Amino acid sequence: MKSALVVTALVILCAMPGFAQDSQVDIFGGYSYLHSDPGGLASGNASGWEASVGWNWNKWFAIKGDISGHYCCDQRMHNFMVGPQINFHSGKVNPFLHGLIGVSHGSSDAGFSDDVLAFAFGGGIDVKASDRISIRIAQVDYLGTRYADETQNNVRVSAGLVFHFGKK
Repeated sequence: MKSALVVTALVILCAMPGFAQDSQVDIFGGYSYLHSDPGGLASGNASGWEASVGWNWNKWFAIKGDISGHYCCDQRMHNFMVGPQINFHSGKVNPFLHGLIGVSHGSSDAGFSDDVLAFAFGGGIDVKASDRISIRIAQVDYLGTRYADETQNNVRVSAGLVFHFGKK
């Protein structure tokens, strides 16, 4: 868990120059659904949340910090990831693609607790509601983790609001 906090702190510190340059910052928050496939065991579904901060260095390239939490019965999974995002600004409808890497922390009431490598590849579609707010219609990611020496091929689907700050 400490490594996840260190990664998050580093992402925030690296973003400071972006604020000084008056770069646009996008903050997303919303509901997230996770369909987990724990490698040969029974698959499961979990509800939760996702939040991200994207620092747009130019019109098409951003660095994104992403955190999420998913909960099912007595099990919890929190992901802390960072990576590049490619934006395809086309006016009102703005699709994007990203690749993220970081740490996943899984735990359960039965005493299980582990930190493992996590990575996500995917994208989504934002629809502008105003100059400062967009609606993330959908974000779909392949989320890979490896708990207990078993690869989990998970699908994460999220939706919510995006708030835009900084230079337009």
